[in-house]
Formats: sequence, C-alpha cells, structure tokens
Amino acid sequence: MKRLLPFILLLLCSSALAESGAYRVEVVVFRNLAVIAEAEEVEELRSFSHFPALEEKPLPENRPESGSPKVPAGDLPVSYRSDLPDDLKVITDKGAQMDDVWRRLRSSKNYRPLIYSAWEQNRTDYYPPMRIHDQQIIDTQLRPPMDIMVADLSADDPLAAYRSVFYQIDGGVQLKRSRFLHLYLDLEYRELKPRTVRDTGLLGDDANTDVIEADNTETGNLGAGNTTDYQVFSLKQNRQIQTGRLQYFDTPHFGVLVLVSAIAADPTGRRD
Repeated sequence: MKRLLPFILLLLCSSALAESGAYRVEVVVFRNLAVIAEAEEVEELRSFSHFPALEEKPLPENRPESGSPKVPAGDLPVSYRSDLPDDLKVITDKGAQMDDVWRRLRSSKNYRPLIYSAWEQNRTDYYPPMRIHDQQIIDTQLRPPMDIMVADLSADDPLAAYRSVFYQIDGGVQLKRSRFLHLYLDLEYRELKPRTVRDTGLLGDDANTDVIEADNTETGNLGAGNTTDYQVFSLKQNRQIQTGRLQYFDTPHFGVLVLVSAIAADPTGRRD
C-alpha cells in the first residue's frame, strides 16, 4: 500500500491539473437581411432579468453621459451576484478569429453583426446562463414577484427592484460541462407591432375601422382602447460542442456564432 500511495497522489495531481484552466466563450449575434421570416405574435414578453448580466453596474460618478442610451435603474447589471463564481472574467476585446468574423459580417450585404459578448469561466464550477442583450429598449414593465411592492423612497426610482426592461435582443447563453461540453442558447429578437386604436364611432361613419398610431416604446402606456402585440423570433438550441471550432446557430431571421476556446492553466495561478 505504501508503494501505491505516491502513484495515487500523482494521479490525483494530474487530474487536478487537467481540470484547471478556463473556457473562453465568445458570442456574436447577427441579423439575416436576405430572408423574410414569419414571427410569433405574443401579448407578453419573456423577462430574462434572472440571468446574470456581464456588465458591471455603473457607479453614480460613472453614469453614461448625456446622449448615451439610457438604461432604467431597475435593469442596471449588478457588479456581483451570489450565483456567480468569483473568478468570472468579462472579455471586452474580440479575439482575432471573432474580430475577423465581425468584419466579414459587417461587409456582407446579407448579414449585419449586432452584439459581441465574451467571458471566461473555469472548468469545474457550475455557471448559470449569461444574459446577452443589446441596448434597444422596446418596453419597461413592473413585474413584482408578489402582489405587494415596497417602494424605496430614497432612490431615484422607488420601484426599481420590480421594474423589468425588455430589449429588442435578449436571452441567455450557457456553457455546461458534464461528460462532454454542451452549449445552451435561449435568445429572442423582438419587435413591436404597430399600435391600433379600435373604432368607437367617435370618428364618424366614414372613418376607418383602425387607425395606426406611432410607436411609443418608452412608457409602454397604450391608452384606452389601444392594443399591442409583439413579434418574437426565437432561437432555442442545445448542442454538444468542441473547443476551438466555430459553432453556428441560426433561424431565418437571426443567428449566433459562438467560439469556445480552452485556456491553459497558468502555473502562477493567474488567469490573465
């Protein structure tokens, strides 16, 4: 038994080294301009606010300057989530391969790149889906988990904790490892249908039945007699993948390119 102990320790050490390191996940969302697709019509949008976002929450002194897209306070990504491992690393610069992919899509007549998101995660811990969205807000709604809401009167937005923000492109991407690597995508591209005012007889006998109104996506207040539906294009797929290979997920309306790279462990224990 004493002779086997060094061999067992060596095996354990080799296994630990094999599990160390990280995976880098790079995601590009793009539109297909050459195909006209049929969308699903829904009355209520799905909220992806339970997925942790990659961006850090801006501090008061670092809030966007005037003219920048304004994100409501209730949907500002948090800088720390208890459901995320501490070593999550957000990547802001495109890798060489994904930078080439982005430029090719941008120069194409049939495609348009929309979002780039990337992060690194270790190879051992469980990671929830990472929330990916653009900055185009199409609606904001109060969706409390219960019938009672407690307002924070000291805050700029007293009901920020219950406010959900709905982006044109929104969803989650998750890399999970069991025996094999799997990539889960749950993304939506949403559009607001034209709002209509139902005829109440107040416009006269010769008036049209419906009058098309301009969209007002900031308040979400449709007014009496107005109706709104949303057009949703969904991409929901689960696939076993290999590192180092560009993965292509698509629908007729939009698609996603994902590159997962294996990052070797640093002998010093650092990730960068």
